[in-house]
Amino acid sequence: MDHYVAYLTPEFGELQKLDAALDLDNQTLTLTGTVSFNTGGMDQTVNDGLAIIVLPIGSDGKLAGTFTASGQENVFEGDVGWAGDATASGVIGPDVRAPQIRASAIASATSVLLPWDALNVRASEPVGLQGAATLSTASGDADVNWELGTKTSSLDAVSMMGYRASWSDFSGSATLEVGAGLRDPSNNLSSAVATQLTFLDVPKGVAFSGTTPPAMWGATQVVTGSDSCGTASSCIEIGPLDGPCATQPGGLAARLDATSGTTIAVTYRMRVASQYIQPYFGTGFDVATPGKAAQPASDPNLTAPFAQTTDATYNYATDWVTAKLAVPASGEVGLALDPFGNASMYCNGGPAMPPVKLIVDVASISVE
Repeated sequence: MDHYVAYLTPEFGELQKLDAALDLDNQTLTLTGTVSFNTGGMDQTVNDGLAIIVLPIGSDGKLAGTFTASGQENVFEGDVGWAGDATASGVIGPDVRAPQIRASAIASATSVLLPWDALNVRASEPVGLQGAATLSTASGDADVNWELGTKTSSLDAVSMMGYRASWSDFSGSATLEVGAGLRDPSNNLSSAVATQLTFLDVPKGVAFSGTTPPAMWGATQVVTGSDSCGTASSCIEIGPLDGPCATQPGGLAARLDATSGTTIAVTYRMRVASQYIQPYFGTGFDVATPGKAAQPASDPNLTAPFAQTTDATYNYATDWVTAKLAVPASGEVGLALDPFGNASMYCNGGPAMPPVKLIVDVASISVE
């Protein structure tokens, strides 16, 4: 029995390595490992992992054109899951299909695309993606840092992620394009694709408040009065938002000049209308630097405790607190607040978080 290495790529999936055992006595080529196929949506996901794939060999020493496979199927709804046996069978033949290409942006907030959101290029099978994508604007091509996904010494990648290296070169409309002629391992060529994108215009400064507001979307506005803003003359109010699993848009974003600072100070509070238990969740701040993926911000004051209030509507609230968020790198830093963004993991089926109505009051954002 002779052993080789085989690579399989589920359509638009990742390159997966298997052991290939050629048994001419039993006229089989057996692939062992795990090839994962994922399907489903927000409420349910299904993963079929095929661990053994058997391809019969004909009397002429060539593949007979069929296969059988076995493995395990996993079904998940939130944090509830089931497992069972999986089997498959079918026919195979020469690859004559042109590789398919997808180009899109992965929005981190509901309803808007932020300057630091990821650009995603994915192929249905390995092709030479390096240098194939451009983000073009009315004034020319934007500068993008591209990162290839997994590849091998003999096979190209199937995915590529990009992050804008500058947030000052443009705002508004752009086109994410992938040129034609990408070649798969069987010499089939892809067609060109283009996707229209619109980035939110996010202002840059050293501080933001109700008088110098950041970018806002959805149910977000500048308000005045002590009921909303405490001791501040004005503030940014996000909400009310129903959550955590509704898809209402509402949030803010800012570009901060952190050349001489080490922390981003955000003074805010949360107010919640809850019919059930005392709520507990963070606010959903992300920080980013040009050319890299945004990361969740961390600080103990981002999970400030709620206490009961005498307000007839918002019966729980946090104190006014100031979170000190670490600056990831000297220079320009992006900051975004999507209040229910960090609760989405609880919204894909299974036990749900109790519903609430939330307002986030933000008095100031500054670099220190």
